[in-house]
Amino acid sequence: MTLHTRYRPQSWKEVVGQSAVKRSFSEALKKGTSRAFLLVGPSGTGKTTCARIAAREVGCADGSITEIDAATFTGIDDMRVVTNGLQYRPLNGERKAIILDEAHRLSAAAWASLLKSIEEPPPWVYWFLCTTELGKVPATIQTRCTRYELEPCATDAIYDLLADVARKEKLQGSEGVLELCAKRAQGSPRQALVNLGAVASAASPEDARALLRAVEGSKTVIDLCRALLDRKPWASVLPILNDLKDQNGESIRHAIREYMTKVALGAKEPKRAGNAIEILDEFSTPFPSGDGISPVVVAVGRLTLGE
Repeated sequence: MTLHTRYRPQSWKEVVGQSAVKRSFSEALKKGTSRAFLLVGPSGTGKTTCARIAAREVGCADGSITEIDAATFTGIDDMRVVTNGLQYRPLNGERKAIILDEAHRLSAAAWASLLKSIEEPPPWVYWFLCTTELGKVPATIQTRCTRYELEPCATDAIYDLLADVARKEKLQGSEGVLELCAKRAQGSPRQALVNLGAVASAASPEDARALLRAVEGSKTVIDLCRALLDRKPWASVLPILNDLKDQNGESIRHAIREYMTKVALGAKEPKRAGNAIEILDEFSTPFPSGDGISPVVVAVGRLTLGE
């Protein structure tokens, strides 16, 4: 189990930062003033974690919590499957919770199909919508949810988290390594734990920097994959390519193929599956080791600019 999975908060007290959100969220659940919540904030700041804690607080067992990746299940048919299953009360009297991650990636038709269920959910149902891009969530949905905005966490608080985890895991990283992991996390406790796991063997900040470059490269590759899937123009992907210019082209190719294979196999909409397969085909041939990132640039150019 990775560090960010093993140390995922299980209670409000364990959530790093977000004091006002935790207090207000918990009070709203106790008063029962809402059953649809919209959590907004940068990646890795605790949106889905808070949603899980909230779901358990209102009486949902783990088996009654459904978490959906809206980046993969984007269409109206996917959401109809979800809403059709909500009309039945759990036999054991528990509540049901739907956690919709990356909610902004749903199609317009999918949002329309959710409107009534979010506005008037059955008494045993709670909705938790998590997004990094509030502007892409329809206003009709926003006005029907209680909204909480999570902020990037302070570096000092993240450092304290890493120091505690390092002590429990008996990791030997220096104080400088922990500081580097905290600073490079950019306010995300989850990313900080990913960083710590990646540099567990680093003896110095210099070693840690080298290891973290690989971690950051992987995250940027995912950004590139999402941009290609969404058919973003060349101007939009160019900054991402610049961030990858020091990475190995063949490693990038493997990461893209792994990501697109998962998307193609999990996609419900033929268009999204087709996009993934087209990208897979473009990255099907191994890249020469001495060509750096040039083959990646060529492949991305073909996909965004045409032959």
